[in-house]
Amino acid sequence: MSSAFAGTDLLTVMPDVSAYGYPPDPGLTLDSGVPDMAGIGTPDLTALSDPVGEAVGQLADQVQDMIVPALIGLADLSGALLVTRLALRGTQALAAFNNKVAAEQEALSRRQLSLEMGSECWRRAAEAAAGINARITVLGLEPSGPGDPSPPAPVQPVGVPLDLLWKRLAETERALRRVEAQRAARATARLPFDHARDPEHADWYDRLRERRRQALIRYAEGGPGSEPEPEPEATTPEHTESAALTEDDVLREGAELLAGLPLAFTSAGRDLIDDCLAEARRAVGRRPKAVRRYLDEAALIAHKESERALLADRVRQDAALRLGALQAPAPEGVDTLPDASEAVEVLQRALRTGVAPAGAAERTVRQALVSRSAALQRTYLVAALRRATEQWGEGSLQGRMDADHWDFAPAAWGGEYWLRVRLTSAGQARVFTMRRPLTPEEERDPATAARDAERCAESSGYVGELGRLTEAEGVRAEFAWSSGQVRTGEPAPGLTRSGRKPSARRRPAPPKYRGKDH
Repeated sequence: MSSAFAGTDLLTVMPDVSAYGYPPDPGLTLDSGVPDMAGIGTPDLTALSDPVGEAVGQLADQVQDMIVPALIGLADLSGALLVTRLALRGTQALAAFNNKVAAEQEALSRRQLSLEMGSECWRRAAEAAAGINARITVLGLEPSGPGDPSPPAPVQPVGVPLDLLWKRLAETERALRRVEAQRAARATARLPFDHARDPEHADWYDRLRERRRQALIRYAEGGPGSEPEPEPEATTPEHTESAALTEDDVLREGAELLAGLPLAFTSAGRDLIDDCLAEARRAVGRRPKAVRRYLDEAALIAHKESERALLADRVRQDAALRLGALQAPAPEGVDTLPDASEAVEVLQRALRTGVAPAGAAERTVRQALVSRSAALQRTYLVAALRRATEQWGEGSLQGRMDADHWDFAPAAWGGEYWLRVRLTSAGQARVFTMRRPLTPEEERDPATAARDAERCAESSGYVGELGRLTEAEGVRAEFAWSSGQVRTGEPAPGLTRSGRKPSARRRPAPPKYRGKDH
């Protein structure tokens, strides 16, 4: 039997792969307009700089020089696979990226985007969109207050040019930060800043509140969010009695404490801290030795409640991210995806409660994600192999047998011979040299054996090129060729009719050092 086989390994998810091979040209230009979202914000946080927008604008200019014309719209299959693979890693994979969008894209904007870099940029954009959408979902769980702007709409990365997608991501990130900061700022206006009850110390309260407001402004401008401070050490009696603390001391420590509270900090925890700070100020003139105890108690509450709030927020964002991956509709042309209803129930509960699934519940979720990722990856492999065969030669004909294998007939073979490519259930790529059934006369003709041998030799050349072409589609497939008899069978429907020509969007040669996506 004349055939070749290869194990397949997905190295990189190329952004423009659909279940049908090459998607149709979207017909979008790289300088498309974007909706103006600059007005989405809060009255207290309007004077903001725009480092994210400036950096993404630079990237948008550079995208016009991309050498791969196909990288102008994320295909649904590529997008679904990227998000599902991210959901398997969790939101921790996004933690570092969320706070350096501007720096990352400014660096990318200084370099021409090759195939390798363009694929990486698309992966980051799709993952950033998934992370932002998870935060939007979590933000929508809490009721908005008077004057709060609505959360921005989720970002849809599929079918959007790369420069426009980065603009939308940056604008949505800014809008989302402003809503988050506004909701946190509303809590800052509550007790203990009650001028009516303590007008003598109104200035002290205002200065305390201002530190928190400035921290929120820095966050809305693109600065990092707060993390809980290390747990404070217990104060010894000697330290307590060493020096009397003043109102300025209480103001300084209280302001630093409030400024460092995370956005997800709960109202109940904030009430306890407010009470401790108010009591510390009152104790300055009445019970000086008690001031340090109140401040230490406030710091301890802030540390413990910050950890609890951040953990619950991460759990909710992770649940939202994984729900988004499991509830997304199947890409067009993809067979029905595995049922994930049990996992969806588990994640919806985690989203409501902020408690991470554990034990059997977590295994249910992970198995659902693994099954969905495997199904999408198999579809991607089939599409990538088929796209690679479309690059084999001008005038060739293609015919699809079913979801797992298809036929390819070089124009020079006259329709009597063809190559059959299929992906086995184990993920192995196989290529067979095929021909139509022979008549009795053809079987007796010595020229038949000579033609068989000639087609087998030519098949070996096609298969050798296929390994290089599949790597350009993000798949490693090192084929091993074995010569033998030609298989007999019937070609795929349509193979004898005039087929489509290979896509003009041929990729450049893949780099030799390509690494594997995780």
